[in-house]
Amino acid sequence: MVGNISTALLITLIGMGLVFSTILLLWALMAVLVKLVSKDGDATDSSDDQAGIEILRKRRAASAAVAIALAQLADQTELHEFPLPPTALVSAWQAVMRTKMHTKRGSTK
Repeated sequence: MVGNISTALLITLIGMGLVFSTILLLWALMAVLVKLVSKDGDATDSSDDQAGIEILRKRRAASAAVAIALAQLADQTELHEFPLPPTALVSAWQAVMRTKMHTKRGSTK
């Protein structure tokens, strides 16, 4: 019994160790890739970055203006009269059956 528990704990410990070591390995790999990519990104001209940032700001401002205009348009609800409900179409069979039940039960007044 004690041997089974110790074996189960050992297998659990090995499995958890493998999982966490794999996570740490992937984390290190991503950190290396970020450093490699960021070195190439520093070679760009700063004026191009400023122009790109300015274009991005203008696009964001334009999209915000459109969103505000659409929200204001949605808030403007106009009061209107509700349409009349459609007339009840009763077939000949329904009319006969209703009349028959009315005459059978008598007047409700």
